[in-house]
Amino acid sequence: MKEIKMEELSKEKVFITGIEGFTGKHLESYLKSLGYDVYGSVLSGPKKEKHFSCDILNVNSLFEVLNNIKPDFIIHLAAISFVASKNQQQIYNVNIFGTLNLLDAVQKLQYKPKKILLASSAAVYGNIEGELNEDMCPQPVNHYGNSKLVMENMAKTYFEKQDIIIMRPFNYTGIGQESNFLVPKIVSHFKENKQIIELGNIDVYREFNNVDFVVNCYTKLMQSNSKSEIVNVCSGHAINIKKIISLMEEIAGYNIKVMINPEFVRKNEIKILKGSNKKLNSIINNSNNSLKFEETLKKMYLS
Repeated sequence: MKEIKMEELSKEKVFITGIEGFTGKHLESYLKSLGYDVYGSVLSGPKKEKHFSCDILNVNSLFEVLNNIKPDFIIHLAAISFVASKNQQQIYNVNIFGTLNLLDAVQKLQYKPKKILLASSAAVYGNIEGELNEDMCPQPVNHYGNSKLVMENMAKTYFEKQDIIIMRPFNYTGIGQESNFLVPKIVSHFKENKQIIELGNIDVYREFNNVDFVVNCYTKLMQSNSKSEIVNVCSGHAINIKKIISLMEEIAGYNIKVMINPEFVRKNEIKILKGSNKKLNSIINNSNNSLKFEETLKKMYLS
C-alpha cells in the first residue's frame, strides 16, 4: 500500500469504487477539475496512481484501503450494471454484499466520512408508467433492479450510523460507454457505416441524459447537507428511440434500416418512462441541465 504524500493532506479526499468504469472515469476527471484529491478502487491491475486493487467482496481489503486513504467522501459506483448479465448470482453478490462490505468497512474506521453516496438505479421502479418519483412503491422486474432494491433496503439500516444518500440514476450515456448499452450500440453502427441495425421496441420514450449531467448531480449531492435520502438523478425529459435513430441519420448523413428482433422486445414494455426531478432540485441547484441530446450523440459519434 502506497503512503499518502503530505501535500495531499490539505485537499478533501474522495474515494470512488469502480473508478475505472464508465461513470467513474468521468466523475474522477470532474472532481479533479474542482480540486478534489481523488482515489479509487479497481478489481485488479490499477492503471493510475491513486487507484488501488480492491475486491469489494472482501471487507478486510476495503478497510485496508479506506484506512490508508482516510477519504472525506465515498462514492460507491462498483456494480454489475448490465441488466442482461447471465451470471445472476454474481449480480446479487456484487450489488448487495459488495455495498454492505463497504459500509461495514467504514464502520471499522476511527472517524466518520462527511458523506457516502451509493449508486442504485431507476431499474428499481420496474414497469411503472409515466413520471416516477421517490414516493412510489418500487416493483423491479429483473435481477439487476431487484438487487439494487435489496441493496437500498439494507443500506437504510446504516442511515443512523453514517451520512448516506442513495441515488437512483435514470438512463445516461456518453463517450466511453460500452456498446452493449442501447445508445452506444446505435452510435457505433453509424460510426462503422453499417446499413442494418437490430433493435427491440423503438416506439417507446426513455430518459437518456448525458454522463456529465449525472456526475455534476453526484458532486452536488456529495457537497449538500442532505443525508438519509433516496434521490432520483434525472432530468425528467424522455426521448423516443425512433428520434434517436433519426438524429443519428442526420449526424452521419445516411439512413439505416431498422430490423425489430423479437428477442430484444420486452414483454409488457411501457410506453413512457421518465423520472421526477422535483426532489433532486429541492436538494441541489440543478440549473446546469443536461446537454441537448443531439450534442451528446454528436460527441459520441466524433469521439
